[in-house]
Amino acid sequence: MDPQRRLVALWLCRIRALFGVKMLLFPRIMSRMVFGRSTPATTAAVRMVAVRDVALGMGGVAGVREGVQAPEWMGWSAVADGVDALALLVTPGLPKRSRLVGLVAAGAAVVGMRLAWELADERAATEIAERHATRLETAADF
Repeated sequence: MDPQRRLVALWLCRIRALFGVKMLLFPRIMSRMVFGRSTPATTAAVRMVAVRDVALGMGGVAGVREGVQAPEWMGWSAVADGVDALALLVTPGLPKRSRLVGLVAAGAAVVGMRLAWELADERAATEIAERHATRLETAADF
């Protein structure tokens, strides 16, 4: 795995997990920041997103560090960011700061999906090289 790509993926996953922890610890504050008010419904929504972000972030960190399923974790994280962006950008009545959070989520979705594709391409290239090496070893036995 390319060290630079791995580092970017690790930091993106770590930031997601830390942001999720922040939302879990301070759901009312985060609710006011994103939605402009803190109601039981917005606080519950923030908590749901927080748990999702902690899970995706920690799974992504483990995937990137172990080199297993990193593209899958990054891809699903990007999908979650894309859905967040869409919801925050098109829902009427949200304050302007919600739109800003939506733009940040859209940027994270683009970066995350690009990383997922690149990590998947790297993995595929490695698997092809390993299969080719195995075939050459097998052919040499004959």
